[in-house]
Amino acid sequence: MNEIGIVASSAYVPAASRGLVQLLVERQPHAEGRTARFLQACFEENLRMHGIARTALDTAQAGHDAPTLQEVTGMVAVASEPALEASELLLRVTRDLLQPAGEATVPPVSTFLVCHTCLENDVTISAACRLQSELQQGRVPFAIGQLQGATFLMALSLAADLMATSTDDRIVVAAAERWSWPYTRVIGHTTLLGDGAGAVLLERGCTRGWMLRAVRVQTPPPTAEVYRHIIQGQPLPLNLDGLCALILDTLREAGCSPRDIAILVPHQISRHLADCVRRRCGLHKAWCGPADILDGGYLCAAEVPVRMHRLLQQAVAHPGDRMLLWGLGFEGALACAVLEYVDQGVSHGNH
Repeated sequence: MNEIGIVASSAYVPAASRGLVQLLVERQPHAEGRTARFLQACFEENLRMHGIARTALDTAQAGHDAPTLQEVTGMVAVASEPALEASELLLRVTRDLLQPAGEATVPPVSTFLVCHTCLENDVTISAACRLQSELQQGRVPFAIGQLQGATFLMALSLAADLMATSTDDRIVVAAAERWSWPYTRVIGHTTLLGDGAGAVLLERGCTRGWMLRAVRVQTPPPTAEVYRHIIQGQPLPLNLDGLCALILDTLREAGCSPRDIAILVPHQISRHLADCVRRRCGLHKAWCGPADILDGGYLCAAEVPVRMHRLLQQAVAHPGDRMLLWGLGFEGALACAVLEYVDQGVSHGNH
């Protein structure tokens, strides 16, 4: 069979963290240097494009209180990378993926797909091109951004399309987020953003791994403005109805039902959303691991690959096991994928 599957994964979440109280009392430092001033100017221009004054955002952020945010988000701290930039985080997890310790170097990949929402401090650097250049392999790399938690699954869909229509047979999909001033980690009453990176290696024609059975992505016109909701003191209107409908449609496309899902990759955008999805979609039998795999806050574009890698480190996969991944973006993007574990190209699942 000409299967397309995930054959390896890696992840990195920094051990250093910043508590909720610390995040709320911090104030943006004076922009020193050309890069810092440029980033601040870009951020303020982006706010103005949406009719928002920087002073209004600062006032709204100063009005937050820790107990309320902890109650609505379920988070008390976020992972905070002290040194590495986003492109360096991508390099770290991709090297772990392609150069595993104690093993022979794996064959080269054909393409790198990079996912991110944050900006590199040095805006002249393309993270995707840096990945290709430093690893000295692959053809034309490219990046996908601004779909937040749906970004990785969009990249997974594109990678599968590339493999089905071209000569690409080994693709790395890597995601990283590293948040720094002037961008806030506190997204109003919705979530807290943490730093981290994850990557997967996709192969065509593999006989062992998590085979892609269905993937769907919806990118409707934006329905929300993140910073406006912060100013208004409201949570973002996340489309739970649309997400659950997409999950059930994706399951049908994969030829299975909710009770067939053995592993459910959790998604830590807010305290209650994952539980609501699990309950409304009838995914009660699916295992989603211990609570500590969600430490570090919401990892945005890196959320899915990091949580998946951590979950698979603790799971014992059997042929025929199915795994469900889902994600969403702050402005309405929705995504879902179903994978099935295959060993030696033979699936023993009941369809």
